[in-house]
Amino acid sequence: MKKFLAFTLAEVLITLGIIGVISAMVLPNMLGHWEKKALETQTKHFYSMMTLAIHNYMADNRIDDLTDSPMYCEAFEQDDCIRARKELDNFFMKYLKVAVKCTDENGNNNGKCKPIQAKVIDKSSPNHGDVTPDYILMHGYAINAVDPPDIAWPLNIVVDVNGYKGPNRGGRDIWNLDIFYDGTINGPTLNPECMNSKGCAKGRINSEFYSRCLTSYDGAGCFGRFKDRGFKFDY
Repeated sequence: MKKFLAFTLAEVLITLGIIGVISAMVLPNMLGHWEKKALETQTKHFYSMMTLAIHNYMADNRIDDLTDSPMYCEAFEQDDCIRARKELDNFFMKYLKVAVKCTDENGNNNGKCKPIQAKVIDKSSPNHGDVTPDYILMHGYAINAVDPPDIAWPLNIVVDVNGYKGPNRGGRDIWNLDIFYDGTINGPTLNPECMNSKGCAKGRINSEFYSRCLTSYDGAGCFGRFKDRGFKFDY
């Protein structure tokens, strides 16, 4: 007579319980790991896409410096840089795949895009805020274009690389970036001159900017460190 191997109900329940405990211990770490990897990939892709877009814009305008472009706001302009803002809008619409434009022809919010409820990595920080997109791209990137470049500041943007999806934290999916006059993209104030000078880039990325990164809702101070580490999270 053939004998069949069988398990008692108690043995099955014990086995399922052990599997459940192991899953509860391992699964959150696995999900966190894959979320970080996804955000690293999305941020690197956005950086590459934006770099290509600004370089194509500069090539089409036959310039090697954004101060020579129509989007540059001249110091003598007294109209709140309307001309430069329109050119900036033209840049986004022509060189990036815009799915939703969140502003009207005057640059005012048209109600098509809701603010992104931003958080900070350090939850004890009072510095919370919202990111209101001006454009949402086909890839889901939500971009707020703060101001066109002028004599004092380069082009500054805030981007959420996965739109309204979480975690909506500065230095994770939300980044504050400067597009400098030569088309270089980095964290605010990390311009090419700074990066090429002694005692500026490495020390500031690893100390001053990193401390700002931990308490900024828009990731100010994070991208320099993130880029310096080969587009990897080490915090």
